Amino acid sequence: MEQKKIYEVAVYLRKSRDDTDGEEDVLLKHETALTDFVKKNNWRYVIYREIGSSDSIDFRPEFKRLLKDVENDFYDAVVVMDYDRLSRGDKEDRARVEKILKLSNTLVVTPTRVYDLNDEDQELITDIEGVFARYEYRMIKKRFQRGKKIGARLGHWTNGPAPFPYLYNSEARSLEPDPEKLDIYNFIKQRLLSGATCAAVCWELNRMGVPSPKGKLWQESVLYRLALNEVHLGRIVYGKTSGGLHKNRKTAPFRVNPRENWVIVENAHPAVKTPEEHAEILKLLEQRRIQSKRTRHGTYVYSGLVYCGKCGSSRQFQPKDNGTLLVKKCQKIDPYGNRCGNPGADLVHIELAVMESLRDYEEEIRSKPIQTSDSPDMTPQMVLKLKETELETLHEGLNRLKDIYVSGDLTKQEYRTRLGHQKDLIMKKENDIQQLKETLQVGGPISDQDRLQRIEQLQEVWKQLDCMPEEKNRLLKQIIERIEYVRDNYRIDVRVKFR
Repeated sequence: MEQKKIYEVAVYLRKSRDDTDGEEDVLLKHETALTDFVKKNNWRYVIYREIGSSDSIDFRPEFKRLLKDVENDFYDAVVVMDYDRLSRGDKEDRARVEKILKLSNTLVVTPTRVYDLNDEDQELITDIEGVFARYEYRMIKKRFQRGKKIGARLGHWTNGPAPFPYLYNSEARSLEPDPEKLDIYNFIKQRLLSGATCAAVCWELNRMGVPSPKGKLWQESVLYRLALNEVHLGRIVYGKTSGGLHKNRKTAPFRVNPRENWVIVENAHPAVKTPEEHAEILKLLEQRRIQSKRTRHGTYVYSGLVYCGKCGSSRQFQPKDNGTLLVKKCQKIDPYGNRCGNPGADLVHIELAVMESLRDYEEEIRSKPIQTSDSPDMTPQMVLKLKETELETLHEGLNRLKDIYVSGDLTKQEYRTRLGHQKDLIMKKENDIQQLKETLQVGGPISDQDRLQRIEQLQEVWKQLDCMPEEKNRLLKQIIERIEYVRDNYRIDVRVKFR
């Protein structure tokens, strides 16, 4: 069988799990080798770089883009370092890749050989190589996990970046305290032992200008996890969890393993706190832990609408003995420990201001000149319908373009140019449709006539004494986006933002 002529190729670069250098170094070496290879053969090429090692196609965006381009017959071949760079995934992923390569009659080329999946003999060899590649991948993964476990038992640090306040010593493969960070850690430890809360220590650190381990402001959750970390006792703990929550990789379900299954190695590195200090910190933190509330008051008329005009946080309500509601004082605390302190207020004062703003808003709408155009403005739903019809037309044009190319009326370069232009139009139209759908989901934009109808409906419901608060709340949210208030002694300023 005569081999297909190669003129245009896609160069696919992907880091593999068993590559030992840094990601960028590996990709750079492969890119240099493959570009030299294609230049030697005088092939025109486009590079697809994949930073990541997921075995699933769904989590490899560059490879998904490459498959689409291959499916559209952009290239004569795909050039890779090894055939298994295309897929070490499951059988479905492998079959999906091979189907696209077959239908588009696209070759796979490595520096050592050419794969033609439409050649039955080569297809059999490829299948056998695929089985071995998948087996090799599993063995690499197994050896990697076993190596981490053995390393942990030997006292080597194998759990990723060094935790605060340690540095990683690559020669000893162990942790050692960073003197500057150790001073900060000792300050945190002593403040917790003296009875300070995690929140209070965070405020002190932020006021002192001390950055968190990730260079940001200290948060209570970050410091709480730091206080509980057993690594500070000189221990290495491995196997606390299994599975994962990776966004870019298929993994087993995440779960916390029983402590008896952990690998715990004592005296693996210098300790920065004693067991007695650790136990005392645990005791103090447990005593201060606030139990979560199990009750819920239900929905009030203004639930989810009232916000603090100083800090922007959502406000809560407190029922009073006389049956009225109080907007509670703002207790929001900034990262430096400063409390907002916007005083509370009887809801009735805010409600009066809202009703007055609503009347002014209604008068403003009614005072606008009436449009006298021959045709009424299109509603957002009508615009969405029109754009969806236009998108269907664009997709039909894409199919017609492929038919013209297959019939030989277009050269490959003309086809690629017009195809790219058509795809750009489709992408823009899809973005317009998505944005319009999101806008409709949050209730806007709406016409002035719709606004007036909503206001009239709210006024009718408001007169009904037996109407549930949930219904009033629903109608208010159709008209009002948020209500902000600021209280200064007896003065209350209320700002209403309408939809």
